[in-house]
Amino acid sequence: MRFLVWLGLASLCSLGHASILRAHPASQPLTFAQSIAQAETAPAVKEIEAAQSQRRLGLSTISAMTHNPQLSVEAGYRDDTGGQGAVVQVAVSQGFHLSGYRAARKQSIEEENAALAHELHSVKFRQKLGVVRLWMALWAQEQVEQLSQEEVALATQIVAQTERLFQAGAATQVDVTTAQTYLAEQKAQQLSAEGEVVEQGLVLGQFIGQKEAVHAAGDPDPVTLPLVQPSLIEEAQRRIATLPEPQHKWSQAQVDKAHAHEAVTQRGSQLWLGALALREPTAPYAVFGTLALSIPAFDRGQREQTELLASAARQKVAAQAAEHSALIDLKQTLHDVEHYGQLHNILFAQLLPAAQRQVELRQRLLLAGDGTILEVLMARRSHLQAKAQAARAKAMLASSQHRLALYLTALGLRNAESAP
Repeated sequence: MRFLVWLGLASLCSLGHASILRAHPASQPLTFAQSIAQAETAPAVKEIEAAQSQRRLGLSTISAMTHNPQLSVEAGYRDDTGGQGAVVQVAVSQGFHLSGYRAARKQSIEEENAALAHELHSVKFRQKLGVVRLWMALWAQEQVEQLSQEEVALATQIVAQTERLFQAGAATQVDVTTAQTYLAEQKAQQLSAEGEVVEQGLVLGQFIGQKEAVHAAGDPDPVTLPLVQPSLIEEAQRRIATLPEPQHKWSQAQVDKAHAHEAVTQRGSQLWLGALALREPTAPYAVFGTLALSIPAFDRGQREQTELLASAARQKVAAQAAEHSALIDLKQTLHDVEHYGQLHNILFAQLLPAAQRQVELRQRLLLAGDGTILEVLMARRSHLQAKAQAARAKAMLASSQHRLALYLTALGLRNAESAP
């Protein structure tokens, strides 16, 4: 009788994991491909696209003339020896820049458009990198949650079976307490995992512009990478300045330089041409041509130019810092691909089989009467931890591979058609 009840408990401990996931609190499942697609329509991207649309609309109405015409009217009454009557003087004039302001303004507009385009590219790139990290982390945490749910269900059955064994005299109070402790431990881990899943789902949902938590549907998509050789790494480092974020910072510096030149030309020499019509009591009318010339003898826009050139200098330093930051992140990504690749191999090829084997051996010892329920549950705990670690390592490896794919694609070292 004792052998049969212990056999039942050992068989229970060796049950496979059934699909017992509860309904997920998140209402929107997202595959990895869907999350990457939504990264390009996130609020941060829409902001810049709205700005571009508004700029196109506004710039289409800009006139080629850089001065508005001036109209002046002077009227009065005259009563002197020269005559008596109304005096009216009407003048109209049009200004022209002689220092190249029109061309400078056009150049500034082109630099602003280029900077906005670079900013859009940079934001999309950051969004994709962020989505890769967040989706993979969420997927890994959901795997841990599922493992916890399955283990809670199994631990609940183990507690019930152990209590029946205790009542039959085939188990001790220590066995019952051990099983109950294990169940409480797994319930706590399940609640912790569930909280992490909801939190990370909300973070990902907010990042891509959703109003609710999302959950990772399916498995991480595979990615094809070129063979990572020293020559590829050297070329990637050489092209680091072509990445979206450094390009955005460099374009901002160009905008400030263009604005500085525009400010100087706007205060440059200006020519005013016009006509003046005069009516006096002694003369029916008189018409004169007018010419005025403004020379930048004192104010040449130095104040504006100084501030803008200072901002350009700051943007150049920021661009260099962006290059260094991108280089560091690229090196970290290269390291992660190698590191998590090795960890993935160790976990799946060595640790998981060994942990599974340990559980099986502890169950056999329990059947033979040479083991205890505590030893079996400790082996199960180790196996569960190994599976959770393996899920996280799989996610981290996929995350680093996809991030490297994004970097290589942006650097022109990988076919864009295969990019995530």
